[in-house]
Amino acid sequence: MKSIGKIRRSQVLSNGPGAIIDFRGDSGAPLSVVAAGLEAWDKMSAKPGLLNEQRISHDPLQARLKVKGFRLPPVGNEKVGTSTRPRLLPAYRFPDWHVCPKCDRLQRSRFWSSELDRPELYCSECTTGRGKRARKSFVVPVRFVVTCASGHLQDFPWVSWPRHNSACSRKRPLKLIGKGAGLKGLRVHCTECLEERDLDGALSPGALGKIPCEGRSPWLQAAAAACSNEPVAIQRGASNAYFPVVASALDVPPFGGTFREWLDEFWADLTSLADRAQVPDFVRKRIHPYWPDQAMTLEQLTSKILTLLHILDDDSGDLRVNEHFMLCSGGSTDEHFPEFRIVPQNPPPQLLGTFDQVVSVERLREVRALRGFTRLSPAESISSVQIAPLSETPLNWLPAIEVRGEGIFLNFDENQVTKWEKIPSVVARAKVAHEAAERSWRDHNGDEREFPMTISPRFLLVHTTAHALVEQLSLDSGYSTASIRERLYVSSGHGGMCGFLLYTSAPDSDGTLGGLSRKGRSRELLPIFLGALRGLEWCSADPLCGSGILTLSEGSGSAACHSCCFLPETSCEHFNRHLDRAMLIGTPEAPEIGYFHALLKNEG
Repeated sequence: MKSIGKIRRSQVLSNGPGAIIDFRGDSGAPLSVVAAGLEAWDKMSAKPGLLNEQRISHDPLQARLKVKGFRLPPVGNEKVGTSTRPRLLPAYRFPDWHVCPKCDRLQRSRFWSSELDRPELYCSECTTGRGKRARKSFVVPVRFVVTCASGHLQDFPWVSWPRHNSACSRKRPLKLIGKGAGLKGLRVHCTECLEERDLDGALSPGALGKIPCEGRSPWLQAAAAACSNEPVAIQRGASNAYFPVVASALDVPPFGGTFREWLDEFWADLTSLADRAQVPDFVRKRIHPYWPDQAMTLEQLTSKILTLLHILDDDSGDLRVNEHFMLCSGGSTDEHFPEFRIVPQNPPPQLLGTFDQVVSVERLREVRALRGFTRLSPAESISSVQIAPLSETPLNWLPAIEVRGEGIFLNFDENQVTKWEKIPSVVARAKVAHEAAERSWRDHNGDEREFPMTISPRFLLVHTTAHALVEQLSLDSGYSTASIRERLYVSSGHGGMCGFLLYTSAPDSDGTLGGLSRKGRSRELLPIFLGALRGLEWCSADPLCGSGILTLSEGSGSAACHSCCFLPETSCEHFNRHLDRAMLIGTPEAPEIGYFHALLKNEG
């Protein structure tokens, strides 16, 4: 076991099991590893699974993900007998092929030299000097790996890449020689038959020819599985090498309060009851006689417990529906919820009819659980694509982090949105965006499954408004755009959701300083919001952006780009897709499609 470096606890969700991570050894030598699966977490812990002290819980999220709890990424030391040892995250060396920057030799890791208990590899032939005065030539992990839509990983086919002559045994070392710029300047050279081939086009679909996907999951150290997907070569540090699939939820009533805390010693028995009809009898005999609040009747206590259990049993429901309801309703007044504190604000008079709810969220807790990951393309929803697993077999826990912070919640006026989204030109523009999104999704996932979301006018409205406000808030609240996240609440039909939460958070127990939630006050919100809309009226990439030319490749025709709407990927739930500022401010040809067109006109 060799220590190779450190990452922050919050980074484990974006670089979890299956992710390729780069480090630097103590001598500065480059190292590349794949983060190991969850079974390896248990092997390196004194207390495996949920026996581990570093764990958290969130009842509704656990019910949705069908687990019993969550493990925090390990930090600090743990006690083993009478001694202590550091808690470590396991990882395996990947890719296996390395190249010497001096002699260009290309070979597997077992053929390079290394020191005892040191992870760095070096070329003995290019190393000069001896002992402590030796100047080692450390080898570098190759830049290219092979993956597929199922998330499998394997080494690039270096041996078969050159077009060897028929007499070549392919047993002598290869060389990776740089003779110019780009992939065309990189050539794989066989030292036996002297044949070589450049890497031009190696990253293109179909470039690997008849080479199959080997079905390997090196982060699990498991046997290879059969796979019919086409393998694709990518750079190991490419952004499409790892897309985490994260499920998150806020602590909102009725969970997270004193009532649930008092139930804690009975909770495991309650949730394990096979028939909910047994709950009243269980409460009467086991809970009510010892309940701290003697003013609560048996019927009231039973009803409140059944409400909690009903939320957990509805595993098909969307947790955001209850979050949206609590944010709009002002929260609970009959119980203390330490992790959910909100202050409803009066919307500015100029925004009445645009928004019906403005809420300063002064305290929130969010749990983010890593469920799996995809490669090549992100998942639109948890069930939308084949998600690569974090463990060889399903466990009763998942890795997760908890963060605390504050923010602003805005909910659109439902009547006004309903009228606006029926305008024919609005419907037509959203339809084009939906068809483009569905077409892109099917290119990566095939035609067998149904596209998992609807790009509706209200979705484009809510999502783009959230992005615009993040940009402006970063100028006024003191937080960078990368530290402000969006949480969208969108659904259609009667009583549908149409709002968003913008929040900032930190992993410590104190959360943040309140600079963002204060911006929800009426006198401060109006100039910020109008500034956000004014910022969308003109983009430095216009007229190309406004006319949709920049999005022609995806076919959506939407007006959005890095100069006006895009945020850092840590801020956006949808990887900067499904945005259109024309839905907010209109276009020169069709100003009526802009939801805020009249507001901007009235405000001059």
